Amino acid sequence: MIKLSSIIISMAVLLTAGCAVKPEPLVKQVEWELSSEAAVTFYYLRAQDEIFRGRFLESASLLAKAIEKSPRPGLYIEMARSYWRGQDRDMAFKSIEQALNVFPDEPGLYFFLVELFLADNRNKDAVEVLEKYRKVAPDDLDVFQDLGFFYLEMGEYPKALDLLEQVPDKRRTPEILYYMGRASNELGDSKKAVEFLRRAVDENPLFLQAWAELAFIYERKRDYLQAEEIYEKLLNIGERNPDLILRVIELNLKLNDPDKALLFLDRGPVDVQFRLDVANQFITNSFYNHAYDILQEIMQKGAYPPTVYFYLALIAYQGWSQPDEALEYLSNIPEDDHYHLQALSFSIQIYYEQEQYHEALQLSSLGREIHPLESRFVFFESIILEILGKYSQALESINSGLEKWPTDTDLLFRKGSVWNKKGDKDRSIQIMEEIIVIDQDHHEALNYVGYTLAEQNKDLDRALVLINRALNLDPANGYYIDSLAWVYYMQGHYDKAWKEIQRAVEFVDDDPIIWEHYGDIAKVMEIHDQALYGYEMALEYESENTEEILEKIETLGNKF
Repeated sequence: MIKLSSIIISMAVLLTAGCAVKPEPLVKQVEWELSSEAAVTFYYLRAQDEIFRGRFLESASLLAKAIEKSPRPGLYIEMARSYWRGQDRDMAFKSIEQALNVFPDEPGLYFFLVELFLADNRNKDAVEVLEKYRKVAPDDLDVFQDLGFFYLEMGEYPKALDLLEQVPDKRRTPEILYYMGRASNELGDSKKAVEFLRRAVDENPLFLQAWAELAFIYERKRDYLQAEEIYEKLLNIGERNPDLILRVIELNLKLNDPDKALLFLDRGPVDVQFRLDVANQFITNSFYNHAYDILQEIMQKGAYPPTVYFYLALIAYQGWSQPDEALEYLSNIPEDDHYHLQALSFSIQIYYEQEQYHEALQLSSLGREIHPLESRFVFFESIILEILGKYSQALESINSGLEKWPTDTDLLFRKGSVWNKKGDKDRSIQIMEEIIVIDQDHHEALNYVGYTLAEQNKDLDRALVLINRALNLDPANGYYIDSLAWVYYMQGHYDKAWKEIQRAVEFVDDDPIIWEHYGDIAKVMEIHDQALYGYEMALEYESENTEEILEKIETLGNKF
């Protein structure tokens, strides 16, 4: 029978074959009285001649005459192929469907119909044909294998597994076991997936896809040692895919073995981009000295791209805490290089984190000139102006950006924040509500509105909904957990508030507002020592409510 690999090959022939043009015959053809067998041969040869001329529909008509003389599955397939190449797809499908009425048990017809459906991007119809054939030939393992593949590609993992489990255990091929492993893994049963995949590679040690799937499962389970062993095995088998080598390097870095990771560098391609990718892996995993050595080797060979300077800047700033050196590296990246945008943004970040706000502001203005289609520089500029207390200028910058990008939620959020700093809480809330309308998953705006409602002791049920939605999007955000605790506090659910505020300080332990909330909730719970601790921590982190906190501490004095 025709297997899937044959289908793919024949599809290529079906869709791409072309023909030369043959001169018209000079002698008129003579009609002969022929036997049925001879007539079939005659019409078939004439059909092939028409195909050679590129006249596919004429070829189909001749093949139809041959079928009238003696119906055969192969002739139906040739006729359908001619209709397809002649751009009459409907007749191509009808030809095979007609053939199946005559030869309902012929596997080649089913698989050619599958070819046609796949070429027409009708995968579901192809699956239906295979299911019909499975009923005709329930012992044909190839159809189970092909159906399993299609169900996997369509994301119907339960169907794939249910189908393949019908194959008797002893008859399961490595391919069927591989598909069962993939389906099990997608359904969350990694243990069963590993069992199937292990059997697949035991039966076919060169089954690269099964090995790769097995390594992926181990990697996702954080069993990096097992994953690394498999990837290395693939390399030893002879697989030289650069992505595979990068995976081996990455896993060795996760296993804290940078020297072994470096050994795989020379097993990859010699091009500069591969070495840059490897250097980036070392930087990402904080092995800065090794990354520096790789970059130095690239530079020594000459003709290196400006990207090298960007990676050197990352090493200087993140690894060696040398901001001036990092800025010097970034200054070597020219404006016409595709990394200039990132370099300029990184430079602004460095100045900002070093509290060199005027330098950061100058670069933000430069960025707006050089990259006028990038909203990020308006965003940077507005943040810096807000920090400098220049609220009116910040709003001017934001509004100029919103003229170009009216639904940019980052700019809108900055606008709401600035109005809050200016003391106009109502306008700030209005803008945050606009953001939520534009993007219901903007967790910063969700938390902002929710917390503000809690502070105002208004619409606490909605505040709870908004904050919980924000937490679903960013569950480890200590500020959002604090907002949740404060809503519970305002609702009088003190037990829940106390539980959440304790979680909040685990994530954010240096915010005076959160510590003041900690003290207030502990106080209402009559846990006076913890209330005092919370207020003292708020003072330590320079709360703006110093006088109020001192009064709260004084009232606690009578409780001890």
